[in-house]
Amino acid sequence: MGFPAKPRPYPLSGLQLAYALAINPAVVVGRRGSLLAFGAVTEPFLPETSERTYEYLSAISSELGNPIQLSTKARLGSGDAARIRSTCREVSVLVTVITQSFHKTLEPGAPSPEERYETIKNLSGEGIHVSLFLRPILPGIELSEFEEILSQSKRSGVSGVVLGSLRVTEGIIKRLKAAGYPYLDDVLKRIPRRLEGAKQITIKGQDLKRKIMELAGKLDIKVYPSACAANIEAHGLGCASCRLGPCGRVEEIPIIESKDLKGVVPRFGLRVVDLRVEKFKVFMRLEGPALAKRRFKEFVKALTKHEIIIK
Repeated sequence: MGFPAKPRPYPLSGLQLAYALAINPAVVVGRRGSLLAFGAVTEPFLPETSERTYEYLSAISSELGNPIQLSTKARLGSGDAARIRSTCREVSVLVTVITQSFHKTLEPGAPSPEERYETIKNLSGEGIHVSLFLRPILPGIELSEFEEILSQSKRSGVSGVVLGSLRVTEGIIKRLKAAGYPYLDDVLKRIPRRLEGAKQITIKGQDLKRKIMELAGKLDIKVYPSACAANIEAHGLGCASCRLGPCGRVEEIPIIESKDLKGVVPRFGLRVVDLRVEKFKVFMRLEGPALAKRRFKEFVKALTKHEIIIK
């Protein structure tokens, strides 16, 4: 994917990261502000990265207070769980398990699914909001295996599950082939168009997702429509900023008025041509630079938790 193979901590200190976020014009600071996620690029609890992760959690919690979400495959003991809980009063943790039968093939060197279930148990035992992260859903895996993953996760204490289809590139297909994944043909059949280098393409997987959602329903496991939905619920918030919402506590979605938004627009060097608010949607026509419009949109979306449509 273009990232270095050897993991290394991000160079900024905790306070430097907090400052960088605070001065970012697209970021809203505070408990009801921008959602912050860690673990998309590098496992946050590797030996090389864990102390920097705790430093970031501490700085953001104490200086900014924004909602935090962690994604991990790590084996976290009871001491790790207690440390996370003491560092963050509220936090959402996603624990990834995508297969039990092929984990050695597809995730060499990563902790086993059994160790990750132990992670879920330790985190939930500390009162931390934990979700199973079943992404990507791999074609070829038997439904019985997905059911076992869901069952084990529920017994371990998950609050819900986040599902996601597989995204592929030419490089990802080559790596699946090199790893010897036996159901590669099933993956290839679901690619909707020709692959183009490093451009990610989501395979056709809605049928698989629906079947797993049915399994989760039978086990009384909540299915979150997205990772951020789990983050919203973990922090007792509400959000309707995309087509998947509203998520969380609808009564916590801010009530906004046109005059309040108009007061923010000049800060971004923009001018309002037209503005209207319809329930959880804001329609705006603005004049000004494209970059300023993008920053303004991200800022207002995080601030209001409404869907923002700008022309």
